[in-house]
Amino acid sequence: MDPMPERLVPMLAKAGPLPKDDGRWAHEVKWDGVRAIAYVDGGDVRLCARSLRDITRHYPELLDPGSLGARRAVLDGEVVALDDGARPDFQLLQRRMHVTDERSIARLRTEVPVVFVVFDLLWLDGRDHMRDRYDERREALAGLELDAPCWTAPAHHVGQGEALLAASRERGLEGIVAKRLDCSYTPGRRSGGWIK
Repeated sequence: MDPMPERLVPMLAKAGPLPKDDGRWAHEVKWDGVRAIAYVDGGDVRLCARSLRDITRHYPELLDPGSLGARRAVLDGEVVALDDGARPDFQLLQRRMHVTDERSIARLRTEVPVVFVVFDLLWLDGRDHMRDRYDERREALAGLELDAPCWTAPAHHVGQGEALLAASRERGLEGIVAKRLDCSYTPGRRSGGWIK
């Protein structure tokens, strides 16, 4: 049994051109928000930013992990505020990022709601998944069937990088991230296995 990690710095992507569509890469939308690792332990949720700063109290709507609450898990994702067109809006999110006053947090929760976009499963119920391949981690993440009101795990697409990049541009999104299917998760490192 692998111990549950307490503090992880997220794995990072390298900037670069879209890899050749050779069946070895999956593609995801690049979310424009605050990168966070979520630690779920029997219904309790703790969110830590890339800097390892605890940001849990800033986003109280993310404290309900839905059916995941009975489990113990560590997930990688992005805290995102969506505009009226359901596009990530970092400028909108900035209104929430450094607020510490409880009343202001409660008010902003309704004015600027956020979602936690989960894109990787790092640890689950005593098993370290970071050594697993990306495609295996994504399959395990899909198996969780996240049902929390403010948590989502959008699909990834094997191949189809050009089409997803074009759709991203058309919608005015930040871009995409290509992830090699056989890539393990290396906390705190910028890896060529992820290309933004």
